[in-house]
Amino acid sequence: MNKRQLSAAVRFHGHLGPWLVLGLRAGSYARRRFRCSPFEITAIVHCPRTPPVRCILDGIQLSAGCTYGKGNISHRLSNRSCLIRFRHRRQLLELLVRPEIFQVLSQISPAATTTAACRLSRLPLHRLFIVKPKPENTV
Repeated sequence: MNKRQLSAAVRFHGHLGPWLVLGLRAGSYARRRFRCSPFEITAIVHCPRTPPVRCILDGIQLSAGCTYGKGNISHRLSNRSCLIRFRHRRQLLELLVRPEIFQVLSQISPAATTTAACRLSRLPLHRLFIVKPKPENTV
């Protein structure tokens, strides 16, 4: 994730936070994995209904192109985790925020959000999400 992408996300969302970064990472991965346009992908996001976790939705909208206007993103209530289901044609990709990441971010202080967001932007995807189905090129 580069600084230009983060700057655009901050302009749209209003600030840099870890849940925004997780959404950006998830949506970018899904688009690369499916190699599709924003009109060919859908996202269903299972997460709490309140910020800051719900900020993941803005990151997904920006990076995957799934938007409320097009109707290809929806939110379902889940209080204990954050699961994103992407679909492209008959393909399904699930990204579950790792429980340890969810736990840490649920307890983070507002003063530490920018630092946490920067760290998450540099971590490998497999340290952030449990991916199903697993990519073909992993051991």
